[in-house]
Amino acid sequence: MKPIHIALIGDFNEKKHTHLALNTCVGHCREKLQFPVKTTWIPTTAIPDSTVLSRDYDGLWITPGSPYANDEAVYEVIRWAREQNVPLLGTCGGFQYMVVEYARNVLGMLDAAHEESDPTLPQLVVAKLSCSLKGQQEEVRITDRQSWLYRVLQRDVITGFFNCAYGVNPAYTDRLNQYPFVFTAFSESGAVRGVELKGHRFFEGTLFQPPLESTPEVPNPLIMNFFEHCATPVAAGTVATDR
Repeated sequence: MKPIHIALIGDFNEKKHTHLALNTCVGHCREKLQFPVKTTWIPTTAIPDSTVLSRDYDGLWITPGSPYANDEAVYEVIRWAREQNVPLLGTCGGFQYMVVEYARNVLGMLDAAHEESDPTLPQLVVAKLSCSLKGQQEEVRITDRQSWLYRVLQRDVITGFFNCAYGVNPAYTDRLNQYPFVFTAFSESGAVRGVELKGHRFFEGTLFQPPLESTPEVPNPLIMNFFEHCATPVAAGTVATDR
C-alpha cells in the first residue's frame, strides 16, 4: 500500500486529553501498519479549498473539540467529502457535525442545528444529552451487522469511551435514520452512537472516541481500518452513490 497523508480537521489544543490521545493512537497505528502514515492538524480557521484537500490528503478526520473556531468551514468539508467520495471519519464532535450537515444538505432541514453552537434555531438535531458522557464509558450495541463497526469489530456489544455532552436528539432519530444515512450503533437506552453513509467509500462517525481505547500493543482497530481504507486505491472520478 502507498504512504498516506491524513488531514486532522480541528483546533488542536495540547491541554485537551482527547487531542493528545488521538495523536498517541496515530503513533500506535504507525507501528503496526505496513505503510507510512502522515497526519497534519488543520485549524478550522485555516481549512484550504477542496483542490488542496483532494491533492494533498488521502483522508479526512473531523476530530473532537466542538464548537469549532469556524463551524461553517467544518460543515463544508464534510459536505465536500460526502459528495466527492473522499474517506471521512468523524469522532465525537465530528460525528455530531456529520449529522447536522446531512440533515441540512440532503434531508432539506435548513434550520437543522447543533444546540451547543446555535441553541435558538428550531431544529436541534444535535442536543444536550440528558446525562453527560464526559469521561464516561458505556455499553454500545452495534445493531447493523452489515456496518463498518461490525465488520471490523465482529461484536454486537462493545464498550465505548466518551468525552461529550451532546448527541443526536431522540426527537429526530427516525427522521434522520433513513437509508443511505443509517444509524449503526445505539446505547442500551436507544440513543444513537454511530452512523454510516451506505454506498460511500468511507463515511463513518462515532459519538464515542476510539483513540481513548488504543494501546501500543493493540492499536484501536477502527482507526487502523480507517487508515487502511485511505490507502486503498479507488477508481478515478468515483462519487458517492447518494448524490
